Amino acid sequence: MPSLESGRIKLLALDIDGTLVDNAGHLRPNTRRALARAAEAGIRLVLCTGRRYRRALPLVLELGLDSPVVCNSGALVKDPGNHTTLWRADIDPAIVREVLAIFQEHNQPAISFLDRSLADSDFVVERNPFGRQLFDDYLAQNEAYAEVRADWHLPAQLRRISHWHLCAIDNRPTMLKLEAAVVARLGASVRTFVQRSPRYLGTMCEVLRGDADKWTAVQKVASRWGIEPASICAVGDDANDLPMIRGAALGVAMGHASDAVKQAADWITSDNETDGLARIVDHILDN
Repeated sequence: MPSLESGRIKLLALDIDGTLVDNAGHLRPNTRRALARAAEAGIRLVLCTGRRYRRALPLVLELGLDSPVVCNSGALVKDPGNHTTLWRADIDPAIVREVLAIFQEHNQPAISFLDRSLADSDFVVERNPFGRQLFDDYLAQNEAYAEVRADWHLPAQLRRISHWHLCAIDNRPTMLKLEAAVVARLGASVRTFVQRSPRYLGTMCEVLRGDADKWTAVQKVASRWGIEPASICAVGDDANDLPMIRGAALGVAMGHASDAVKQAADWITSDNETDGLARIVDHILDN
């Protein structure tokens, strides 16, 4: 167990899938109890997820949180009180065009996420279905929130909306190759993650602005409360959690996390099926 000074941690940055919830997507009783203790002790709880805002919001409400929510792997911060956007990492249109060109070269359709009201669409896609099994699985589960527009990705239309989170969906080896191609051409101007949500069949290759990640977004939230990185604990299990696990004073990997995440962490807790999050929260509170 890590040694902590009493009262040192003032903010808990918590991944959702694989961390906050179990494999069925539910909050375990011990996790709920531990987070309630943390809130009562004055520790700020900030959910930091790859999920879209719409999909993160039910857990925010279930936990009774009023803290900003870090969504889309760190590209967007929303206020759940009034659903306003507090920060968004828009990508330069020239970079967007390059990303889409690389996707096209690799025969990969793209999704671009939208920042609109809950009554509107969450993303835009060229067509639905597309005829690609893993891509279409995502569309089928989210078709109520899709804007289908055949020309959205063409140069004349790209300025119509802001683009801040692009992704492709296929098998993992294909997505790793796509990621390598994007990074080789665009370098530090983009931030990429290859990961898979338990909700979907395919693996996503996500492309964000170069300075966008969960840690950047967490710091923007923390600054609103005057909380320094030395008082932040971050807990996660996947590639998009690495920046905040590395940046936080206490970075915690779940027991089932990849080797890369575990190697970056200060401590490894148990997995999300055996109250790993509750374990680290209880340790913070009891030391």
